[in-house]
Amino acid sequence: MATRSDFRAEAEARRHSDAVTQPNRFSQVINRYLGAASYPDPYAVRPGPAPATAAPYPAPGGGRVLVGVDDSPISCVAVDHAAVEAELYGWDLHLITVRHHAGDPAGEALLRRLTERVRTSAPSVAVSSRLAAGAAPASVLLSEAAGNDLLVVGHRHGRTATTLGRSVAGKVARHHAGPVLVIRIPGWPSGTEFGKRPLVVATDGSPQARVAVDFALSEARARGCEVNLLRLAGAGDPVRGLEIRDGVPVRHRLITGDPVAALIEESGRAAAVVLGRQAHRAISGSVLAPAAGLLPQRAYCPVFVVG
Repeated sequence: MATRSDFRAEAEARRHSDAVTQPNRFSQVINRYLGAASYPDPYAVRPGPAPATAAPYPAPGGGRVLVGVDDSPISCVAVDHAAVEAELYGWDLHLITVRHHAGDPAGEALLRRLTERVRTSAPSVAVSSRLAAGAAPASVLLSEAAGNDLLVVGHRHGRTATTLGRSVAGKVARHHAGPVLVIRIPGWPSGTEFGKRPLVVATDGSPQARVAVDFALSEARARGCEVNLLRLAGAGDPVRGLEIRDGVPVRHRLITGDPVAALIEESGRAAAVVLGRQAHRAISGSVLAPAAGLLPQRAYCPVFVVG
């Protein structure tokens, strides 16, 4: 039976949830960026007043976002997402492209074009770029990513997407020690409501899942959005429909079937999915272990891989 404290928690959560239906900090940044980047209507919308939950978090400055780029259309989308994340956190943005030879004219032209795109669309973001020479883009990205706060990569398909038999995005997401944001959405932007969508994260009670939940809460505070928490049966605490956790509205959903299928389904209504990075020899019994490998390839939204 629900207690009085449960009712109070539910009422508080609903008040926070109502605030999230208003334009949040993420939607304001993303809508202004899309308008400045000359995306066509109806995507460029007029931002509304900031809700109380959109207070600056964390304190701006001091970090850096690294984004790997090439000549593919998805790289342009990856730069857009990287610039939005950099603006949200007050961080710098660094673009890198990997070519077989230093000073490659096409690579230099690509960096100039994308750098100008960021400066036009997000003038408050300090942006720099570098052309790196190497035969293995994933290895170069992993080396360059050390010391950065977020690595952003676009996910490509087909033979050109592979390095040593694995996609660059997949290899980077598996082996980088810090947060990686994999961008693979086929159409961008996804509409005016994209900025208000929740973050989605699942938990099976494992340490990796706890890291993912903590990251999702932190990112949601920066964006001013909700978190949809998918909890596997037997994953610990009893499920509540709606609660406030660290100032973030969290909606709980119990999963009894395939968690990967549930995450893919939820990704169609999410701004991003957050996954815990699995160790090379994943812990036996961690039912979320396959998700970190499959979601960057199959999700309908960007995917964070953390831990």
